[in-house]
Amino acid sequence: MESVNIGEPQETKFEKLKERNISLQVSLTAITAALYIVFGYTFQPISFLGLQFRVAELIVGICVLFPYEGLIGNVIGVFFVNLSSPIGLIDLISCIVNIPALYCIVFLRDKKFLKYLGGVMYAIIISIYVAIVLNFAFGLPIWLMFVQVLISEIILATLGILLFDIVRIRVNL
Repeated sequence: MESVNIGEPQETKFEKLKERNISLQVSLTAITAALYIVFGYTFQPISFLGLQFRVAELIVGICVLFPYEGLIGNVIGVFFVNLSSPIGLIDLISCIVNIPALYCIVFLRDKKFLKYLGGVMYAIIISIYVAIVLNFAFGLPIWLMFVQVLISEIILATLGILLFDIVRIRVNL
């Protein structure tokens, strides 16, 4: 840990703390994006289309620990994973859709069991988007795609929230 001189002006102490804070925020954002990308590419064969089970969606739970770093990191991760989407570049729009979806988790993260409702809301928003895109790209039935994607999204989002909530409790964050 860096020592601060007693005679040092107060503004300098705050500037050092602010710099450390920004570095930590950037690092957490990068770690979140990297985790999403690693899981996304590792499990790429099951991460796309109608029967998708995108294991990287577990990482959305990090928003319970680090709300805005998690949100931004997940959006960046989704962008890079979706570069390899079989649907094509239209799937990059999901980055925009992820922002309000992830905010559902961020908004309810401190509300005991309601944080899981945030995960379900996230899953619904993402499933609607994926169903519409799959219908547009391949003519697949919207309701069937919605239900298929929703099941996996609810499982992964709520499990991710549970995992990161356990980490939060154990590490006392």
